[in-house]
Order: sequence, then structure tokens, then C-alpha cells
Amino acid sequence: MPATETDVTTQTSTVALSPSSSSPTGRLAVMTAYAVAATTIPIPFVPGRVLVRIRGAVVHDVVSRHGLSLTTDARTALAEPDSESRTRLVRAAEGIARQLLRRIRPVGVISGASRGVEIYALGLLLDRYVRRVRATSALRMHLEEARLVRDAIDRAVVRAHSPSLRPAPTTMNEGVEDLRDEFTRWIDAVLLTSAALPSYLERRLESAFDEVVAEIPGLKDV
Repeated sequence: MPATETDVTTQTSTVALSPSSSSPTGRLAVMTAYAVAATTIPIPFVPGRVLVRIRGAVVHDVVSRHGLSLTTDARTALAEPDSESRTRLVRAAEGIARQLLRRIRPVGVISGASRGVEIYALGLLLDRYVRRVRATSALRMHLEEARLVRDAIDRAVVRAHSPSLRPAPTTMNEGVEDLRDEFTRWIDAVLLTSAALPSYLERRLESAFDEVVAEIPGLKDV
């Protein structure tokens, strides 16, 4: 029996609402690197405008993979690099850096790194919101919802730096018999630990975001 126009519309909506089964961590990592590189541009106002474009591309990529769309003002709310929470985070990080490394004063390095973390958190946590928190079946995200999500993501980035946060632990599987010598075990430990840092950051961001979501009234009902 041939499909009617109503059937086609229903099928299209169902496909649009189906969540993406994979997260493009490779693209997100590249966009994070772009954000860090943008902070090194020695021309006034240019780094900020580049960051807006990068953040806008990230949010578009996330929502489009889930069959959603953003209004122009919703995209602007999510793409704007600066926010009150972000300012508090940078000031706190710079204060710690000055205390620990007074002679070096790596303020520029910290700013670039913080921008990279923010881009990564934006893509990671917006995807988590759409997959696990968003209750509405609307295919379009409007300004009000975008502001709530932006606030939750910014607060999660700040909370992820809290020593009191306890992310979900992970374990590394060990072989039945370890035939490595002491030096090889030490080198392997250093390499594997450093390689696990992105995963550790991801788990802290996700744990912080889950806590923040539980504290924001109405976010799950948007």
C-alpha cells in the first residue's frame, strides 16, 4: 500500500527525533584545538569572533546529529564565549597560577587552555543534555531553553574543578602475569596515565553536569 503524505511526515519526524548512536569525539577534539589556537591570534577582537564561530559550529553539529535545529538567538546564546560563570573560572585559575608560578605568570596559557576546555565541555555536555535530559519532543531549540542549557554547562565547567567532586571511577584491567621490568612498568604507567587525562576530564564534566541539572528547576521540563 503506497505511503500517504501523513505517513511520510510521521516517518520523517521519527527519524529526526532518533538520537545519534555515536559521538564525534574526533571532530570535537579538532574544534577544541581550533579554540586554543584562536586565543593566540595577536589581533584585537579577532580571537573572540573566531571563538563565536567555533562554538556555533559545535552546537550546530551536536543538535543536527540528533535531528534538531536551533533558532538564531538560541545559537547566539550558546555560541557567545563569555559568561559570568566563565569569568569566575578564569579569575580563579589565574589567581592559583599566580600563587604557584609567580615568576612565569602563564596567564595566556591558562586562558587558551580554559577556552579549549569550554569548547570540549560545550560539545560533550550539550550532547549529554539532548540524549539524557531533554524531555520535549520539539525539533527546534528556542532561546529560553538554550539559556538554561548554557547556564548548566557553564556551572558544570566551574564545578568540575571542585576538589569535592567525585566522578565515577574507572579501573584498568591487568594481565594475569606481568613480565615487564621495573623501568618498563614505570614508562607504561606515565604514558597510560597521561593518555587517560581526557577521559578523566570527561568524567568530571559529566558528573558535575548531572549535579547541576538536578539543581536547576525546570530544565528537565523544557
